[in-house]
Amino acid sequence: MNTADEQVGLRAALEHSRSDEGLVRLRAISELSALIFDPQARRRLVEMLDDDVVTMQIEAAEVLVRYGGQEGLLSVLEELGRRDDGDVDYIAYRLSDLDNLGDFPVLETASAIAESDISPDARRGLKDLHDVMGR
Repeated sequence: MNTADEQVGLRAALEHSRSDEGLVRLRAISELSALIFDPQARRRLVEMLDDDVVTMQIEAAEVLVRYGGQEGLLSVLEELGRRDDGDVDYIAYRLSDLDNLGDFPVLETASAIAESDISPDARRGLKDLHDVMGR
C-alpha cells in the first residue's frame, strides 16, 4: 500500500471509529489495528478505551495490548489504574483471558517494561491486573 492509500485508509478508519453505529465502530477497531503504528490510529484506539460502550473499550484494549507493543500495554494499564468503574473490570478480565489462555503474554510483557516508564496509574493498573489474575 502506498502512502496516499494509507492516508485514505486512516481517514476512513478514524471516521468509522466515530460513527454512531456500534458495528461500524467495532469494525473500525480492526481497521485501526492494521494502522496501529500510525500515531493518529494509536491515539484513537487509546481514546476508545473510554468509549460509551464497554465492548468498544474491551476490543480497543485488546488491539493495543496485542499489536501496540509495550506502549500499547502501558496505555491500557494506565486506563485500568486511572479509572474506578466497573467497565475497566471487563478490560482486566479480557487481559487475564489473553494471558491465561496463552493468547498473549500480558504479564510477561508488562514485566519487561522499565520501571521508570511506568506511571503511577499504570503501576496501579498492573497491580489491579495481578489481583484479578490471582498472581
